[in-house]
Amino acid sequence: MEEKTKRLKIPRREFDETLYQAMIAVYQFDRLKVLLFGLTYQDSYLLYFLKKNKSARIGEIADELSIHISTASRAVDKLEHRKLVARTKDEKDRRNVLVSLAPAGEMLMQASDDHSYYTLLGLDQFSDEEIMVIYKAAGNLSRLLGVRPGPRQ
Repeated sequence: MEEKTKRLKIPRREFDETLYQAMIAVYQFDRLKVLLFGLTYQDSYLLYFLKKNKSARIGEIADELSIHISTASRAVDKLEHRKLVARTKDEKDRRNVLVSLAPAGEMLMQASDDHSYYTLLGLDQFSDEEIMVIYKAAGNLSRLLGVRPGPRQ
C-alpha cells in the first residue's frame, strides 16, 4: 500500500485518516438509520437480502450474513415479532421454511431506500460529476476492501 500511496502522491498518514473518516461517516449514517427506522445494521442487511432474493431459508440467511444459524434464527425471530418478515412453508419441500419480507418490511425498506437515495441526491454542494465518483466508488467498495460483494439484481 505504501508504494501505491507514493505513486498517487498521497502521504500515508493522510490516506489512513481519509479511510478512517470514511468509516466514521458510514458508521454515523448507520446510526442515523437505527434512529430513523429502528434497524440495526444486521437487521438492514437481512431485510435487503430478502428484498433482493424474495425469500430465503435460515441457513441461506446465516451464510449471507456470515453468522451462526442460531444467530440468524434469533434475528429473524426479532424481525418477525415486529411483523417485518414472515415465515412460510416451502412449496417445493414442505420440510423447509422460507423467510420473506412482510408488507410492513417492504414499506420500511422502501422508506430506508428513499432516505439513502434522497440524502445522496440532496448533496447540493457536490457537482453531478462528484456524485458520480462517489457512486462509482460505492459500487466498487467490496473490491476495494477485498471483501465478498453482496448479491446483485
